[in-house]
Amino acid sequence: MKKYVIVASVCATLGSSFIFSCKDNNAKNNTAITEIVSKIEQNKYKIGDKIIIPINDLEGVTKVVVSVDEREVPADFTIDGKTVGLGNHTVNLKFYKGEEETNSRDFTFVVYASEPAKQMTYEVVNTYPHNPDYFTQGFYFKNGNIFEGTGLREGKTRLIEYKLGATEPTKLYQIKDDVFGEGITELNGFIYQLTWQDRAIYKYDLNFNQIEKYDMPGQIIEGWGITTVGNELAITEGTQRIHFFDANLKYLRTIQAFDNEQPYSYLNEIEFHDGLIYANVYLKSGHSNNDNIVAIDPATGAVKGVFNFAELKGKQGNPQANELNGIAFKDNGNMLLTGKNWDKIFEIKINK
Repeated sequence: MKKYVIVASVCATLGSSFIFSCKDNNAKNNTAITEIVSKIEQNKYKIGDKIIIPINDLEGVTKVVVSVDEREVPADFTIDGKTVGLGNHTVNLKFYKGEEETNSRDFTFVVYASEPAKQMTYEVVNTYPHNPDYFTQGFYFKNGNIFEGTGLREGKTRLIEYKLGATEPTKLYQIKDDVFGEGITELNGFIYQLTWQDRAIYKYDLNFNQIEKYDMPGQIIEGWGITTVGNELAITEGTQRIHFFDANLKYLRTIQAFDNEQPYSYLNEIEFHDGLIYANVYLKSGHSNNDNIVAIDPATGAVKGVFNFAELKGKQGNPQANELNGIAFKDNGNMLLTGKNWDKIFEIKINK
C-alpha cells in the first residue's frame, strides 16, 4: 500500500512538472511569436523585400506553414509584386511539432510603393457646355462624341451620347429598372454600365440596345467606376482596390492604390489613358467633395501622380453642383473633366 502511494505521488509530481514545463514552453513561444508578428506588422515593406518567419528559437517547433491572402507561400518569401503586391495583406501562420499544430496567428502587413507620387500641374485650355441635369457617373470620349452614364433612381439612370459642345443627346437610353447607375466603358464594341448597390452590370451594343444583364461579381463590394485596360475591364468599389475582369466578367486580379506613404481609398470614376488609370477620389479624410485625381499604374497599383482640381468646381456655374466625377481623354491627349450636375466640361492640358 505504501509502495503504491509513493509511486502515485511520484507520477503526480512528474505529471505536474511536465504540464508546467509545457505551459512554460508555450508561454515562451507565444512571446517569441508575438515579437515576430509585431515586427512584420510595423515594418513598411516595398516590392523586392523579403519576409522571413524564423522558427529556430521556438522550442519544439519543427515547421511553420505560411499563407498570404489564403495562398501558401514559403516561410521566407519575397514580395514579388505578383503573388504579393502593393497594399494590405492578410497572413495566417500555423506552427507544428511534427504533424501536430501547436500554435497559429492571423495578422496583416502593408506593402508600399517605392517612390512618392508626383504633384501634377495642368492648364485649362478650353471649356464646353455640359447639361446640369446630368448626375454624371460615367464618362468617355470617342470620335468627337461624349458617352455619359448618369445616376440616381426614379428614372434618372441613363446612357447618353452627344457631340462635345452640345447639351442635347443624339442617343439616349433610360434603364427601366429602378437602379442607381454608375460608371460606363466600352470594350469590343459593347458598352458596360455599372450599378451602385443593385448588384447588376448592364451590357449594350453601340445603338444602346440592352443585350445582357450580369450579376455583379462577388469580388466587388459596390459598383463605382469602370474603364477598359487593353482587353480587360477595371472596376472600382469605393476602396483602394481596383478589380480586373475579362469581357464576360470573369475575375482576373486585383491591385491596390498606394504610394510610398499611404493608400488612396474611395476610388470612384476612372479612365485609362497612355498606360495609366486616372481615378477621382470621392472622399478624403472623411470629407466629401474631394477634388483630387490620382494616376495609377494598372500593373502594380503604384500611384504615380496626384492632381488637385479644386478650382474647377468654382469655375462652373451651377450652385447645386456636386463633386467632380467625369474623366475622359481626347485624341490629342488632353483630359476632359466634368462633375455631377456641372454646367461645364473643362479641357485640361497636363504639364509633363
